[in-house]
Amino acid sequence: MNSRTMARPGLLALSGLVAAYAGAAEPADFPIIGISTGVNMTSGSYGGSADIEDTEVPLAISVDHERWAVTVRVPYLSVQTTDQGLATTESGIGDVTAGLTVFDVASDWQRGLALDVTGSVKFGTADPDKGLGTGETDVSVYLDGYKFFDRLTLLASIGHRWRGSTPDAPLNDVVLATVGATYRASNDGFIGTTYDYRESAIDGSSDIRELRVFASLPLGDNWALECHAFTGFTDSSADWGGGIAVATQLRRFGFRSVGD
Repeated sequence: MNSRTMARPGLLALSGLVAAYAGAAEPADFPIIGISTGVNMTSGSYGGSADIEDTEVPLAISVDHERWAVTVRVPYLSVQTTDQGLATTESGIGDVTAGLTVFDVASDWQRGLALDVTGSVKFGTADPDKGLGTGETDVSVYLDGYKFFDRLTLLASIGHRWRGSTPDAPLNDVVLATVGATYRASNDGFIGTTYDYRESAIDGSSDIRELRVFASLPLGDNWALECHAFTGFTDSSADWGGGIAVATQLRRFGFRSVGD
């Protein structure tokens, strides 16, 4: 047995947490190639005077083996900034991210416990002059733990991100954490919620805290409709956000997205 045979949480995280895939049945043959796309929107002032609305259309491609999976995510971004009634819009390719997840690096199936490890690299491909990214490379590592019951899965994650920094845009390395739960419905769809924390990378700014709800609905044997919505609780958080996507059900990453 391994954790991919259990009731994995399905969380769409096109904005940052997450594009994850929940399937009804164990894929029989490996490797499996999966693909997803959709749209994600966020809105907030982030402690400043300007209102910022982000629209993201990502394309994620994965190669899934029995004990590990690789994914590459390429987002297209459109950012509208409104300050004192004047609106400007910039768009282009965002930061390309690549990640590797290793399933079940530790497990105790009699107690329903499993631990995955994910490492990801965010390449600074977004144009910093347009405000689409920092132009620097970030490296992240996560430990994702699961406690499985019949249809309920409890999850917790702790991670660390080494941020690329420049003299003009000094950024600190940060700690990330998530706790949550998912419930698998009788049709093999999923619903769930997470509380997400991310330490601020900017001195003097508040840390990010967000509450997210999500769902995954199977569409036939190989596809799923996935959606999520969230709200933030600090000045550094987005006021609100949400997304919807169509994704293959051929990979099951748990709740971790390389775009997080």
